[in-house]
Amino acid sequence: MVTPEFALLTICAVCAFFSLPNESLAFGEATTLSGDELTAGVSTLETALSKLSTGDGPSYTISKVNSATKQVVSGITYRYNVDLTDGDKNVNCNVQVWSRQWLKNGNQVTIDCSGANAIKFNY
Repeated sequence: MVTPEFALLTICAVCAFFSLPNESLAFGEATTLSGDELTAGVSTLETALSKLSTGDGPSYTISKVNSATKQVVSGITYRYNVDLTDGDKNVNCNVQVWSRQWLKNGNQVTIDCSGANAIKFNY
């Protein structure tokens, strides 16, 4: 038998769930970044590229962001399709940054550019 308290609690939980913004209903789905989220996402990408350039990797800079998404998983995964510049060379790349801030070196980066081997590193 369902108690009135349980029924009321269930109704409140359902109402709270449906009062969330639409993009919050897609738990685990990738969302396209725009506005302030895009600015924050590009900052995340710039940090990853600067970490790469301090090692043996190329010194990429972003020339154009073609697309950017964010997905909440065990942490946050950012996926970008970008045009990167290394000196006078411009290449199109797919970049993924999987951020798990609670881990030491919890940012896993994969940079896959056309015509080059994929680069993977953590920082």
